[in-house]
Amino acid sequence: MKKLLAPAAIAAVLLASCASDKVLSDSEYIAKANEAMKQGVYDLAIGDYQKLLEEYPFSDYSEEAQLKIGQAQYQNQQYAEAIASFQDFQRMHPTNPNLALTEYYTALAYMDQMGKADRDQRAAENAQVHFQTVIERYPDSPFTAEAKQKLKQTREELAGHELDVARFYLIWTNPIGAEARLRRLLENFPDTDVSGNALMTFGRYFKKRGDLSRSALAYASALSQYPGNDKLDEARTALAEFKDKQIEIPSAPLPALVETLGRPTMVAAPAAPAAAKPGDKPADAPAEKKTDVSDAQTHPDPSARN
Repeated sequence: MKKLLAPAAIAAVLLASCASDKVLSDSEYIAKANEAMKQGVYDLAIGDYQKLLEEYPFSDYSEEAQLKIGQAQYQNQQYAEAIASFQDFQRMHPTNPNLALTEYYTALAYMDQMGKADRDQRAAENAQVHFQTVIERYPDSPFTAEAKQKLKQTREELAGHELDVARFYLIWTNPIGAEARLRRLLENFPDTDVSGNALMTFGRYFKKRGDLSRSALAYASALSQYPGNDKLDEARTALAEFKDKQIEIPSAPLPALVETLGRPTMVAAPAAPAAAKPGDKPADAPAEKKTDVSDAQTHPDPSARN
């Protein structure tokens, strides 16, 4: 985030920057740039770090300057430039002790670009990847604890996107698409609070459709997997009703539910006709009128479930 600076502080930094056009020593450049960073004048800091690298590419301060350019760009909300700077630093200095910092700031740069749940999720996906890298590759770094917290936020955002899409499909009467999104959500983001909310949403949805078996699976999954959900009283009430109706629920309801999701609930396609035999009626001959009550009960109209 950009800082709001006192006029006197800005003036001091600007005067120091404009005092002379002469080439400074590397120590003077780094001191000026660090002071500009401290005061939040990030454009000037970036400029002095870059001058140091141009004039003294092999200086003892060069790695510090390269690293702080990325940090200044991030603070200045130049996210694409910051990401590129951190990637360059990682490539040029693969054994530097500050690699965890560059990975963490890269993740932050992507996270700060995350939009609403109904928008493109590439920034959130990239943030997730880099937070996971900090946690897995640098478990003892000072950034790991915060990376875990921000990873959870990022995953909740991604899960929320999946649930929003599923709800959109429900509104537009596309139950197969909605179920497919629910399956994807439960398989990829089982650790999120959003998954518990999704199970409650689909528990109500299946119940309203008369699909009591899957409603029971959804409610039972929410109750067993997400004990902190604030809507579980609804699940308990529904499960008590289902018990009175002798609806059986397996001991592991979540895998049983996931296995049913995203699959068309329609009558199986008829088998291909067998080859004609001598004496058989032609295929286009009118069929005898016949009503098979048992078959009609076994295979209801698929549109009735949608």
